[in-house]
Amino acid sequence: MSAFKIVLAVSMGAALLASSAAAQQALEPQLEGAELFEALKAGGLVVLMRHMSTDSHVPEEGTHLDSDCATQRNLDDQGRAEAKAVGAAIETLGIPFGAVLSSPYCRCVDTGNLVFGKAEVVDQLAVFDVLTGDAKEERAKLIRGMLNTPPEGAGNTVLIAHTGSLLYTFGLQTRPEGIMHVFRPAPYGPPGYVGSITPEQWIEMAGTAAGH
Repeated sequence: MSAFKIVLAVSMGAALLASSAAAQQALEPQLEGAELFEALKAGGLVVLMRHMSTDSHVPEEGTHLDSDCATQRNLDDQGRAEAKAVGAAIETLGIPFGAVLSSPYCRCVDTGNLVFGKAEVVDQLAVFDVLTGDAKEERAKLIRGMLNTPPEGAGNTVLIAHTGSLLYTFGLQTRPEGIMHVFRPAPYGPPGYVGSITPEQWIEMAGTAAGH
């Protein structure tokens, strides 16, 4: 399913979600460790991911997105190294990923390309900071709808975004950078929270699998 089709579908269906209840939902992970990786291997899940590590001491110029990466905070050496390592871990573990949708910011697009080998830009995944309170809630409803949209085929969908995207959707943990929060689309109500995976956990799990 294309990014346009996904956004259109969730825009039409987002009103069906009780946004205030969804935002305040107490998220308890259903799975951890090897069981979580096995669930991803089975497919049918949606991952909301924060971009990989950046240099927090580098300010962005202005508050609006510029297509020039030089005006943005970008991945640092650690972020690029971890992205490549997570991509290798995903290949080692045989985890299938289909659509990879990304914020237009370079740090997110680069994360997608380095980890998954692709990234399709979706403007609605961009930084929340410039939005008003009501606009932030509307954007959060849209992302919750995207999390509740089943992937096409046997793989998993990935949404690569920013701190605000994680905080305003379900109040998710934003650290470390590169954290992935895994959801299972539900036919009624908000998507089910499956669990979270850090870059370090990807690398550790792949190392364990290779050791066997």
